[in-house]
This record gives sequence, C-alpha cells and structure tokens, in this order.
Amino acid sequence: MSDLTQQQRDSYREQGFLGPLTLMSVAEMEALRPELAAVLDTPGLAPAPAPEQVEGRLANLVAGRGGASPVPYIESRHLDSPAVHRLITHPVLLAAARALYGEDLLVWRSTFIAKASGGPEFQWHQDWGGVYAPGEEYGLEPPLHFTFWIAISDVTEDSGCLRFVPGTRAVLPARPSGPGRRATLLVPPEHVDESRAVSLPLRPGQCAVFTDRALHASGVNTSGAERLALAVRMTVPAVKVRPHFPEHACTLVSGQDRAGLNRLAEPPR
Repeated sequence: MSDLTQQQRDSYREQGFLGPLTLMSVAEMEALRPELAAVLDTPGLAPAPAPEQVEGRLANLVAGRGGASPVPYIESRHLDSPAVHRLITHPVLLAAARALYGEDLLVWRSTFIAKASGGPEFQWHQDWGGVYAPGEEYGLEPPLHFTFWIAISDVTEDSGCLRFVPGTRAVLPARPSGPGRRATLLVPPEHVDESRAVSLPLRPGQCAVFTDRALHASGVNTSGAERLALAVRMTVPAVKVRPHFPEHACTLVSGQDRAGLNRLAEPPR
C-alpha cells in the first residue's frame, strides 16, 4: 500500500481513527523483535520522573523494567535507536501520514506500550491536552497531533486491543487519574457511550492511526503473553512543541521544516 483511498481518508475524518493498516508482514516484524527487545533492555535519553510526578501516569501501567521506572526504557527511543527510527519512518506509515496531513511532518514522541500478561485496563481517555498540570500541558501550540499505534506482538481482544468510540470530535470533560503532578486525564464514564465502542485487533506489523481527540481505551491482558506496541506521535512543523525532557527534540520525517520552531534531531547511528 503506497497511499490511502479517498474512502479511507473520509472514514478517518469522520470516525477519528483508521485501521488496520499493514506496514510489514508478521514474519518481518518477528525478525525485528529481538532488536527491539534489546532496545527495551537499556535506558534511553528520557529521565525517570520525579516522585511527585509519578502517581496517576499511564506509563505506570506498562510492564516494569527490573523494578525501575519504565519511562527511560519506553520513551522517545527513536532518538537513540536506529531500529525504532526505521519504524517511525517506515514508507507505508509516512505515505499514510502524508495522505492525511500533507508533506511536512514531525515526530515529536514515540512510546513503547508493553502490557504484561494480567496487565490492567487503560481507561477511556483522549490524547488531546492530556497529561500535564495546568501550564504544563503536552506543550503543543496550537494543539494538533496524531498517533500511529504499531503492533509489535499480536494485539487481540484477549490481550487488550485498542477500543474506540467512533466519531468523537469534541474535547470531552476529564479528570486526573491520580494526585501526581502529571497524572493522565481520564474521561469519566458518564461521558462515554460504551454501547458504540468498537475493538481494533492488530497482527504484528499492522497499525492504527487516530486523532488527538479520538476516545480510546484498552482492556485487561488475559492472553498469557505480553502485548507490545509502539505509539508514534506526529505533528506538523507549524506546531510549537515544548521539550518533553532536557534532551528531547523533534524528528523531521517528511518534507521540510519551514517554520523553524522546534529543535530537530539527526537520525541515530
């Protein structure tokens, strides 16, 4: 697949998400997994959060890394890992992104999402504005981003695949999931019509793409195996991104940066 059809583009605009899209075969992703496992065994550039920033973060629900904070292992590894950089610049992913948002594109974050066997649900939330205290929002001005969620393992209903409420365009009322300074904002149940929710299982090498307002969640992992994915968070160069940590930078993955608002990183070697 080199591009999206008009029907796919219309569906994305109407529903807020699209998938599955196939980046590579199951065999190709399985061949890549040992290299990705090695990345997850060593910390990257992102520091562990301070104690007052911990409670209520979705990152605390992912599989632990030797008892330490998972953040240095899972956050923005495309900045230091050639294997992860290859995923965020996969030609099929970039062709789909260009079809939806044009030629000029930045990746501003990537996050491994490892849900252990028995791992808990991720409750209903939107990524818009999402996790930081007042004055420390995600840091996108104007707020605009979208996510490619790439399955590295099998992502089934049993392992807790993504679920969406189609057609959510408004920013919904939300409340912090805990008292931590950077707790994730969750949408209360009274604002979610679960009768309309749809599940999106993915095979290894497939992905979904969704908007920053897409209402989504995932269930408990009852599969007996870890569920592993990579969330690639993209925006356009006209958006100013607040650095996520001291060594954070954006990566230009398509076109040109005519705005010059953001620090850009070279591909890792």
